[in-house]
Amino acid sequence: MSRTVYADTTEGRFTAPTVDCPYPERWTSPDAYATEHQVTALVAAMVVALQPDFVLETGTYLGDTADAIGEALLANGSGVLVSLELDEQRAEAAAKRCAGLPVSVRCGDSLTWTPTVPIDFAFFDSAADIRHQEFMRFLPWMHHGTVVGFHDTGPQHVFRERYLAPLEAAGYISPLYLPTPRGVCFSRVNGGDRW
Repeated sequence: MSRTVYADTTEGRFTAPTVDCPYPERWTSPDAYATEHQVTALVAAMVVALQPDFVLETGTYLGDTADAIGEALLANGSGVLVSLELDEQRAEAAAKRCAGLPVSVRCGDSLTWTPTVPIDFAFFDSAADIRHQEFMRFLPWMHHGTVVGFHDTGPQHVFRERYLAPLEAAGYISPLYLPTPRGVCFSRVNGGDRW
């Protein structure tokens, strides 16, 4: 589905084995910052399975996951992605990569950008210390069917305990942590009395 070609660079070069993921060399990634190819494929598969009308991604980087999501939306025959990237050069490179897909890469601050439609699926992969803020920022545009994903949730990252655990304790999410090298989790959003 994706135009991404898996590199020969094993994730084991960037991520040490953990209790959750003792064999990181089974995954691949182009560098220490991009999402693992297999996790990108999983995000794209979620888009195929969930058939969202509007997808939000934060932290476009060079567009690997945005490209895969765009391909999934194209295959679905409906839906669009807005991907937010703070770095102008990265945003420009990602926009070129996603040309022809239902993807809009926008250079700007995720904490000030405002959606105009409800968010059906979101993948948070920006700076780890603001992803929880992004979630809370975009919560008013989420609904009972919204599914969210967070990257870098492995036990080796402080993000999981410091930022996601409070969201879980407050009842906003019920994360399913998957044992990938850097860690990824998905959750349906819990809106409580809002919905």
